Amino acid sequence: MKTWFQANKKTILLTLPASLLTLLTLYSIFQGLVFSFRDGWNEYWTMEAYTTLFSHPAFWDSLRFSLSVTMVSTVIALVAGTALAKVFYTYLARFHWKWLAWLPMLFPHFVAAYLIMVFFSQSGWIASLTYQLGLIKDPAEFLILTNDQRGAGLILAYVWKEIPFVMLMMLPVFYEMDHRLKDAVTTLGGGSFRRFWDVEWKYIQHAMLEISVILFAFIIGAFEVPYLIGATYPQMLPVLSYNWFYGGDWGMRPSAFALIALLTLCILVFYYFLSRRIRRLRERMWGSV
Repeated sequence: MKTWFQANKKTILLTLPASLLTLLTLYSIFQGLVFSFRDGWNEYWTMEAYTTLFSHPAFWDSLRFSLSVTMVSTVIALVAGTALAKVFYTYLARFHWKWLAWLPMLFPHFVAAYLIMVFFSQSGWIASLTYQLGLIKDPAEFLILTNDQRGAGLILAYVWKEIPFVMLMMLPVFYEMDHRLKDAVTTLGGGSFRRFWDVEWKYIQHAMLEISVILFAFIIGAFEVPYLIGATYPQMLPVLSYNWFYGGDWGMRPSAFALIALLTLCILVFYYFLSRRIRRLRERMWGSV
C-alpha cells in the first residue's frame, strides 16, 4: 500500500519551489515586522519606529508621490492594454507574429528604465533629434522626463512594461466571451457603447480588478526603476526605505522596517477588499449566465 508521500510525490515536487519561496517571503515579512518594533539592537519592544515614521515629512511626501505614480501608471496601463486586447484579439488569434506584442515583457524592468533614459533624457536620442531638427535651441531645453519630481519617467517605464502584461491577461477573456450576445444587442438596435456596457463590461470588469491589484502591488513595491530614473526627492517608498536602512543614521533602520511593514499591510488590505468585490462580481456574472 502506497504511503501518502508516494501517492502525492509528483504534486509535492512540483509545488516545492513555490512553497519554499512562499515560506522565505513570509519569514522575511515576519522578521521585518519584528525589527520594526525593536529599538535598534535592544531587546525591548517599542513603537518609536512608527512614531518616527509618521512624524517624518519625507515619508508623507514619498507616500503621496508613490500613490500618484502607482495609480496613474496602473490606470493608463490597464485601460490601454484592455483597449488593445479588445481591438486586436481577433487578429492576434491567427497572426503568427503576435509574439511581437509581448516583446517588451522579455526585458527586465531595469532594462526598461535604461531605455527610458536613452530615449527620453535631456541627453537622449529624442532630445538630440529635436535639436537636430531645429525644434529646440539646446538639448537642455527638452522636457525633463527622467529623474523628475513629477514621476513622468517612472510612469513611462511602467506603462511601456505593463501594457503587454495587461494584453496577455485580457486576451483569454475576450477569447472566451460569448460574442453572440453582442450580435443580439446589435439586432435590438444597440450601438457600440451598449455592446460594450451590456456584454463586454460584464466579462472584463472582474479581470480588470484582478490585474489592477497585481499592477498596484508591483509598482508601489518596486525598487529598481525608481532607484535608476526616479528623483532624489520625493522618492518612491521602497527607495526611501533602502536609503534609511543603508544610510549613515542607524537610528532610522527600525523606521525602514516599519515603512516596509506598513506598505505590505496596505497592499494586503487593498487586496482583501478588492478580492471580495471580485468574488461578488464573478458570482453575479455566472449566476446570470
